Amino acid sequence: MRFQDIPGHDEIKRHLARLAVGGRLSHAILFTGSAGSGHYSLALALAQYLQCQSPQGEDSCGVCPACHQASGLVHPDIHFVFPVARTAKISGDPVSDNFLPEWRNYLQINPYPSLNDWTSAMGIENKQAGIFAGESESLLKKMSFKPFESDFKVVIFWLPEMMNPAAANKLLKLIEEPADFTVFLFVSEQPDLILPTILSRTQPVKVPGISNEALKARLAYDFPDAGAELETVTRIARGDYLKARDRLTHREQDVYFREKLIEWLRMAYGLKVLELRGWIDEISDLVREKQKAFLIYAIRTLRGNFMLNRGLDELVAFDPEEQAFSLRFRRFIHEGNIRLLYEELSLAITQISLNANSRILFTDLSLKLHELLKIPAQE
Repeated sequence: MRFQDIPGHDEIKRHLARLAVGGRLSHAILFTGSAGSGHYSLALALAQYLQCQSPQGEDSCGVCPACHQASGLVHPDIHFVFPVARTAKISGDPVSDNFLPEWRNYLQINPYPSLNDWTSAMGIENKQAGIFAGESESLLKKMSFKPFESDFKVVIFWLPEMMNPAAANKLLKLIEEPADFTVFLFVSEQPDLILPTILSRTQPVKVPGISNEALKARLAYDFPDAGAELETVTRIARGDYLKARDRLTHREQDVYFREKLIEWLRMAYGLKVLELRGWIDEISDLVREKQKAFLIYAIRTLRGNFMLNRGLDELVAFDPEEQAFSLRFRRFIHEGNIRLLYEELSLAITQISLNANSRILFTDLSLKLHELLKIPAQE
């Protein structure tokens, strides 16, 4: 991955390259942003730049042996850490090395990793992924050796917020007393969940959304048949490549989520218990990551309806079908219930991550939804 392969973020790219050239790069950098912002791609590009044997100004050359190894994700001095899960074939704590071939295959086709996609690629949709103590022990061993082929050892650490306490405490020792020429590149979507003692020892790099111009150009290259839909998708995605890609490639899931949400809102509002039972059974049979994706879609839709109710139409990124539904529904989402609705749905996402019983959770959530939708709007 070269910096020039990443859409947008020109100033961040230049800044990182200048820090590296000037020898002012921190030993622990924390990239933060949404999954589709390109923050992982920036970490990959920086790792390649540090290993490049013939850097070209503010980018790696892309042709030297080190660049070929880095782009193939097989450079011996670039190490990867990412969430994994226990399987029947792994005894003890699973570590990233157990899934390294799958991770390389996954990144080759998608340098914008998302937890939902990765768990599907691992085939562990119904298990909870994490970063366990064994991972830190594995890193301690790797960092004790000198680099194999270059001056730098680079660790690209995806989603450090998913470390369990034992792993985080062991990793802290590595960051407090790093080996010479070792660089940790942390890539996070929820930095507030990272152990504060680790967080305080990193140099933050906040990665905003991709500019509309750069995002549209990249989408036009990746989806040459998208045509006029590119304009709408770019506006809806708000700088997030994954959201744009999902809109273009997972249209059926979006339609399914919209239909299920409309059914749910209508049945919950009318407290149609018998119909709700069938709906809950269907949603509960989805894998957990899809249940969470559905609730995230519900939050986005309710937030958009609240904005429409307040006359803030320019801030809402709905497609025509969502817009048509919201013309009738938005009056039910107002100051009196939007915060409570958001809190309940967000809590449900957390509970699903903690392996809550889906049928009990969605039953309880449906009853709460009925109560909250019945709250009258304040005059």
